[in-house]
Amino acid sequence: MLDKLNDIDRKILDTLQQDASLTNTELADKVGLSTAPCWRRVKRLEELGIIDRRVAILNPEKLGLHIVTFANVKLSHHKDNALEEFEKLIEVYPEVTECYTISGSMDYVLKIVTTDMNAYENFLRQKLLKMEMVNEVHSRFAVTKVKYTTALPLKISR
Repeated sequence: MLDKLNDIDRKILDTLQQDASLTNTELADKVGLSTAPCWRRVKRLEELGIIDRRVAILNPEKLGLHIVTFANVKLSHHKDNALEEFEKLIEVYPEVTECYTISGSMDYVLKIVTTDMNAYENFLRQKLLKMEMVNEVHSRFAVTKVKYTTALPLKISR
């Protein structure tokens, strides 16, 4: 789909990734369109599912969320819908901000955000390790945030 977007569509998407709070008039100004065609393009990108949603990005430090943990999880078995059950349970926990199935010797990688080490330990002991299908958890703690973006790469070299 990325290769089917024209330059204006890419410009709209790039601009919205930087500031989704822009009014249609401000967005149209920034991308060089009048308001009606800009609005129609945005609506089309939404209908195609390319624009999934618009959100505010919060500052975790200002909210006292100082610990970011990447936890690799290995399940004890893959039968009896263990994967689906694990995924349903993970959806409920707000501490888990991202969850991916992964290749290799582990089954999942989770990004977990908490206030401090005690909160992470409580999450680990009271929630994650209480799941009967969880066999192993290997945690790695982020020390320094070098790069963080929610913007997707719209200009990829081939």
